[in-house]
Amino acid sequence: MKTSFFIITFLIFSSGTIAFATNIDLRKDPPPPPIPTAPVMEFPLSATIDDSQLEVYFDSPVGDATITVYDANNNIVSLETVDTDSISDVFISTDSWTIGTYTLKISYGTTRLTGEFQTE
Repeated sequence: MKTSFFIITFLIFSSGTIAFATNIDLRKDPPPPPIPTAPVMEFPLSATIDDSQLEVYFDSPVGDATITVYDANNNIVSLETVDTDSISDVFISTDSWTIGTYTLKISYGTTRLTGEFQTE
């Protein structure tokens, strides 16, 4: 919610038009085996995509984090390592990407997260 507010506010003041961001659902990579009574896992970050950029927002520091985006052919289209102790928002331009399906992978410490999204 916080991230969407900042994105919408930024877009209103920067371009005069409103663009809507889409949340990217992140999950453990590889997914753990299903456990019927397992609680829902929450992570200290979120990711959204709109028509011009991908944003990864860290709610709290996790140390060094690597953010990798793969296209449908498993080619890396973006690779960033950030120190989340110093920066909480990462913006990655999607202007040069083609329309299609992409995979977002985020890793920090022993945590590996993955999510898929579409560009239009």
